[in-house]
Amino acid sequence: MIVEPKATESARPVDGLVGFAADAMAPFDGLSCFLASAFLLTAVVALGYVAQFGQLSSLTTAMLASGAALAIALRWGGYGLLGAAVATLVTPLIWQAPLADTLRDGGALTLGVWIAWRQLTAMSFDRRLERASNVGSLVLVWTLVATPTAAVFNLLIHAALGETAQNYLLPTLVWACAMAVGGIATALPAMLLERSMFDAVTAHKRWPASLALILAMGALTTLALGSGVKGTGWAPVVQLMTAPLVLALLVQAGLAIASLCVFALCLGLLVWTGTNGLLEPLATNALALHVGAPLATLLALTLIAHASRASALWRENRWEWALDGSRLGVADWHLHEASSFVSAAWARLTGHEGGRWSPQHWLAKVHVDDRMLLSDAIAAVASGQEGRSQLEIRMPSGLDWRWFETTLLVIERDLAGNPVRLLATVADVDERHDAQQRQRLSVSLFQHLHEGLLITDDHMRALDVNPAYCQILGISRDELLGSVPSVLHPAPPDPLARQQRVAMWAALNASGGWRGELMERRRNGELCTLQVTVSTVLGAEEDLRYHVLVISDITEQHVQRERLERQAHFDELTRLPNRTRLSELLSDAMRAADRDGYLLVVCYLDLDHFKPVNDRFGHAAGDRLLAELAGRLRSALRTREAWADAAARLGGDEFVLLLRAGTLDEGRLAVERVLRVVSQPYLIDPANEPVQVTASMGATVYPIDHSDADTLLRHADHAMYGAKQSGRNGYLFFDPEHRRRTEERVMAIGRVQEALDQSEFVLFYQPKVDMRSGRVLGLEALLRWDHPQQGLIAPLQFLPLIENTGLSSRIGDWVLAQALEHLSLWRRSGLDISVGVNISARHIQEPDFALRLSELLARYPEGLAPHLELEMLETAAHADIDATSALMARCRTMGVRFALDDFGTGYSTLTYLKRLPVDTLKIDRSFVHHMLDDSQDRAIVEGVIGLARTFGCLVVAEGVESPAQARTLLDLGCEIGQGTGIAAPMPAAQVGQWIQDYRGMFSLGPATLPGALGTQS
Repeated sequence: MIVEPKATESARPVDGLVGFAADAMAPFDGLSCFLASAFLLTAVVALGYVAQFGQLSSLTTAMLASGAALAIALRWGGYGLLGAAVATLVTPLIWQAPLADTLRDGGALTLGVWIAWRQLTAMSFDRRLERASNVGSLVLVWTLVATPTAAVFNLLIHAALGETAQNYLLPTLVWACAMAVGGIATALPAMLLERSMFDAVTAHKRWPASLALILAMGALTTLALGSGVKGTGWAPVVQLMTAPLVLALLVQAGLAIASLCVFALCLGLLVWTGTNGLLEPLATNALALHVGAPLATLLALTLIAHASRASALWRENRWEWALDGSRLGVADWHLHEASSFVSAAWARLTGHEGGRWSPQHWLAKVHVDDRMLLSDAIAAVASGQEGRSQLEIRMPSGLDWRWFETTLLVIERDLAGNPVRLLATVADVDERHDAQQRQRLSVSLFQHLHEGLLITDDHMRALDVNPAYCQILGISRDELLGSVPSVLHPAPPDPLARQQRVAMWAALNASGGWRGELMERRRNGELCTLQVTVSTVLGAEEDLRYHVLVISDITEQHVQRERLERQAHFDELTRLPNRTRLSELLSDAMRAADRDGYLLVVCYLDLDHFKPVNDRFGHAAGDRLLAELAGRLRSALRTREAWADAAARLGGDEFVLLLRAGTLDEGRLAVERVLRVVSQPYLIDPANEPVQVTASMGATVYPIDHSDADTLLRHADHAMYGAKQSGRNGYLFFDPEHRRRTEERVMAIGRVQEALDQSEFVLFYQPKVDMRSGRVLGLEALLRWDHPQQGLIAPLQFLPLIENTGLSSRIGDWVLAQALEHLSLWRRSGLDISVGVNISARHIQEPDFALRLSELLARYPEGLAPHLELEMLETAAHADIDATSALMARCRTMGVRFALDDFGTGYSTLTYLKRLPVDTLKIDRSFVHHMLDDSQDRAIVEGVIGLARTFGCLVVAEGVESPAQARTLLDLGCEIGQGTGIAAPMPAAQVGQWIQDYRGMFSLGPATLPGALGTQS
């Protein structure tokens, strides 16, 4: 028996007798529900009149109308109830029923249905009646609350009209009984009948038996109704046989079909009573006796049977679901009969495909090595030798074998105490089995590992330690457990060890792991060097749970290595690298500069007038001066995570320094800092005054000086001699190609001037779109050089040449003029877009920039200023914050907007941003490109978006290359994007057609144009 989960109420395609109409009305509003319910209930009331052959009957109305109205209210809520009430009141008037009777009965019926609907809704009533509590709620609320309330209302109306009590008490009582019994009989099929009910009967091939029961019940009813008047003939037989037939139909086809048959029987009995004159006022007792009592009894039996069946099924399903949720399969079988049961979890775990199950089927699926073990266990339990047996076996799962834990036990015995029924359970323990195997292997490795291994909790208290750890440090296991190991103490007394601990804890806090060497003392006080690896283990909620410490004793190796390195690569006097080591350091530094893109400043340092110091104080004093100088050089060197400066001694008083720098200015500052450190006085003899010694330094910069290592040293040496010839105590940079570079730069600037004069520059445009709606908001104008021989040239190849010349402003004016001309054409053609133009620092600092801009804008009477956005780099905006702010304010009075381009790369301060009247912040493409796989870049993007929101600015993301980036930006709150994932820069002639064809980046792939350059302006 395999139990499938029941469909939820929202998943049912049709709900109740009005299901088909409900499907049609689902997309509409309450008015549609009101009209549909009024129409349906009108049809139901009309059916009652037809059944009575045109004779108006309050009993028919009470039965049909109340049940149908209750079903409609439970289906459509207040709108359905309102429609039912209107139909109940209006329909009898169409049939020319007395107005007083219509208002009285219709009002009482509507009141009862409203009370029942509100009460059942408050009780979270489920129309499917799949639990006994729902059946009880329906019966109790309808019969004990709704119907009595409606009857009392009816009586009050009679009394208010001045009627005699004996004329309306008994009819009202009969009317209430008809409403109580007939209402439930009508509401049940209206609520329960669904297409899925018929599908279930058909799918399980129950329809022949169900159809036979329905026909038998119809035949008996027809025979009884046609046999005579007032309960004679076959009526007692019908009453006797109907209940078993309905109960059998309930078991076979469910409550929906059974309730429909009861409703049909009720309707037939009403027709029978109408045709035989039992609707006369004097026949109400006969009607209650021959119609109401059997119908109420039959309906009560049906509901009681369904409630019992629902409770039993719910209990059965609950245990089945519990077993399935615990992933525990259960099977039981009789030892002497061919009867067995398997749960759904058992079928899924063991691969049972349906049909009758037996232990032989189970044994056939077990691994051949475990089959005899399982067979013996079954035999032992079946023979009574053991009452319970538990073992682990293997069964197939796909192409692999998995371990299962099975338990066998006796659940039934005969009178002699012999087992007659066994139960087996299986549970998948493959992961636990593998974990146990790994645990045993880990324990073995832990005990026999040559490296020391220690495990601590999150407070660094030792939880476990292997013998090798205790042997290396000479400490017992019992003493170590529960304490903080000395290796993990944050502040040991030795300065070098303390420095090592600082580095270790910094790495642990930053990345959760560290590997390096530590100085440590054994229990006997002996100093040793340990190779240490510390790792953190996180819990399920990313909280710190354990630290794992692995140590190796490398004391001897460390001593030998230091001795050899000191002899081969270091100067004995100063402990600085010697010439041999310098060659390696210089080669490594050159490769790193090529790889990482920084500048390497190679410095050649020589002391000024060092020989007089030796002659005056002696060579020992000179050596002390050189040793102190080496210490000063070491203190002047910088260290970063990826690199470190270096210093070496070539011999005598000559030293070489390798300094990293991002720019030439940074390199010059580093050289000046070294000279200041060197020129401080030296105390080489306590009996004499400090000695003032200066130095001359020559430097060359790699890869600007793209020479080999020996040539770089030679060039630095030449520059050092130039510094000495210039008066000493200074520095000089070697630059033999300065004149050639100057000439090349002048020629390049002249060629750019020629390109401007010959109209070789063109503008490309890259769209900025609303990524959520797909609407094109504007374009960014990007300058390109259409070189006659080289084709399109990106601006980075020629704009830096003219950055600090007047030509930069001339080209900027040309770009503004061209962009405004294109903007005017597009707007006149009906395109509602704006254009952004990049403004250089030199251009915006021109004194008459605002005047020239106003003259350009004045050429276009349609007013293009609000549709023009000037984009500045952060560095350009911050060059002169006061002047820039004033200029931006003047331009904004014209209507021009401003944007900060590549925001986030210029080290902006909030004070600067607050002072600049900026309308838009553009997130630099480098952060957008890496935000999906770099949490820091994503945090920067979020920060810029939040900053823009705080300052009331629009935010535009540059470099959007994929739909995934676009969705992430939308989730973060940035809706405007620009990048090759939307469209590559395109000529002005293609803009109009592209905007017309664009449908959004979530419906089209990334747009690219052959030969188009990147988006960099």
